[in-house]
Amino acid sequence: MKEKISRYFTDDDRSDALNLYERYLLAKDKDIPTFGKHFYPPNIWNWFQENLSTKVFKVEIDGFFQEAERRMISFNNIYESPFPMKLIKIENTSKFSKLAHRDFLGGILSLGIERNKIGDLLVADNICYVPVHEDIESFIIYNLDKIAKVVCKVSVVDKVELIPKFTFKEEIILISSLRIDGVVSKITNLSRAKSAAMIEQGQVLINYVKIKDKSYELKGEERITIRGFGKFIIGDSIGNSKSGKIKVVIKKYT
Repeated sequence: MKEKISRYFTDDDRSDALNLYERYLLAKDKDIPTFGKHFYPPNIWNWFQENLSTKVFKVEIDGFFQEAERRMISFNNIYESPFPMKLIKIENTSKFSKLAHRDFLGGILSLGIERNKIGDLLVADNICYVPVHEDIESFIIYNLDKIAKVVCKVSVVDKVELIPKFTFKEEIILISSLRIDGVVSKITNLSRAKSAAMIEQGQVLINYVKIKDKSYELKGEERITIRGFGKFIIGDSIGNSKSGKIKVVIKKYT
């Protein structure tokens, strides 16, 4: 299995995947629950769930939000122990400054925190909600007091049912096929040649994995990250236009 993991994952993810596999073996051999150390991108947690989860040995995931992409992993959680994470709320106290997703993320990472120690950020009404590994909960609360020079209030969320949901901007695009170069071209409004060049240069990711094959055929619910343009979800095909092109719903993270 180690060889299979080494072949499947790229250099960016191979180390995390192999470390997770060691935790899987520990849980299986000792019949105890174990958790991964980080929040993992979809290509990692999806692989472990699809390949190692069985009726008698559960591989479970949680990212706090239903639409979360970065999630923690548990193996053999027979006692249904809570995942080792807390939900942090960061409030902008200024009525005159508006903070964006990149501001909150930059402020957190400026504390020296690694990206894999926090989950997806949900920003709404000048407030940021972010799941964090419980090891860094207190550190963030006591050290994060400003975001982009704006004073902020940081606290742990107790009533998670009151938090907002992720929002998306939906649009319908017309494409001749689900080839990645054509879809990127349509989303970015760039020529097919420029879109193909972006793909070959590693600027396009599918489920957080660089894809350099411009003929790759997209599937439903795959996440596309295009450097400089944002993050999108490929939705359902809803028929064809009169000219025969495919109508596809695209959801963009807002």
